[in-house]
Parts: sequence; C-alpha cells; structure tokens
Amino acid sequence: MQLINTEEIKMNAHPDIETICKELCSFVSTHILAEGITLDKHTALNSIGIDSFSLIEIVLFIERQYGIVLTDDSLIPENLKSIETIANCTMQQLKA
Repeated sequence: MQLINTEEIKMNAHPDIETICKELCSFVSTHILAEGITLDKHTALNSIGIDSFSLIEIVLFIERQYGIVLTDDSLIPENLKSIETIANCTMQQLKA
C-alpha cells in the first residue's frame, strides 16, 4: 500500500478562480484602496483609481503569492480591467 503525500498534493494543486478573486480583492482592499472604497471581482479597476503603480503592486503580489511570473505578453489592458480578468490571467499562468 502506497502512502499519499498530502503536502505534495497541496503544493501541486492550484487554487480555483474564486479563491484567486477573493485573495486579490482582499489584497487590493487592504493595501491599495482608500478606506471606504469597495470593489468586487467585476469592478472596473480604473473606475476606483487603480493606476499603473497599483497594477505593479498587484502583479508583484500575484507572483509572490502563487510562485509564478506573469509574462509581458499577458500583461495587456484586456487582462487588467478587473479582479476577475486578472484572476483569469493568473489561472492561465498557473496552468502553463
């Protein structure tokens, strides 16, 4: 009988899209947005004052949190419109 290494399973398992969205919303709310500004995964980031410097902070958070590098060709405006589009981009990199 072979034992299952649960640590290895955890390391190889990718978070689902909803988990990524929640973690990104939490990070942005806590570290970037002014108090009283709210967002959800569909909020247009440019409508709540997210600028290029803030996007860099978000990208760095993703790269540290998930141990990936978001490629330059994935960092296009269409992928940076909302938490959901950023999460989708992150998920694609995790699966690559």
